[in-house]
Amino acid sequence: MKIFIWIVAMIVLVPWSGAVWLSYALVDISGDWVSGNADLLAAEPQVVETVSWLGRTLAGVGETVIIVIWSLGVLSISVIAWGLCRLVDYNRRTTSLQWHPDDPRATAQRIP
Repeated sequence: MKIFIWIVAMIVLVPWSGAVWLSYALVDISGDWVSGNADLLAAEPQVVETVSWLGRTLAGVGETVIIVIWSLGVLSISVIAWGLCRLVDYNRRTTSLQWHPDDPRATAQRIP
């Protein structure tokens, strides 16, 4: 059961990582586009330089935020899978320790 839980966690991680990768690529491309086409907004060199700098800076901040969000998602999925594995272990231990009166060995195992 624990292997199944980790397989499902990995299956969930693949589309999560793909979606975040696409978001990262879009932010990077849009930052490059804004900084490369800053001269379309104004003819003054100082404004063009400011818009170009702002585009790259915002893209860098966006990329950092996306990496943090991806890390939190991976951590959350891993913690959930780990917790489910612990729950399966706990359930297995408590079920095997219970006293079953139908079992012929039950009288020998029973603690008064």
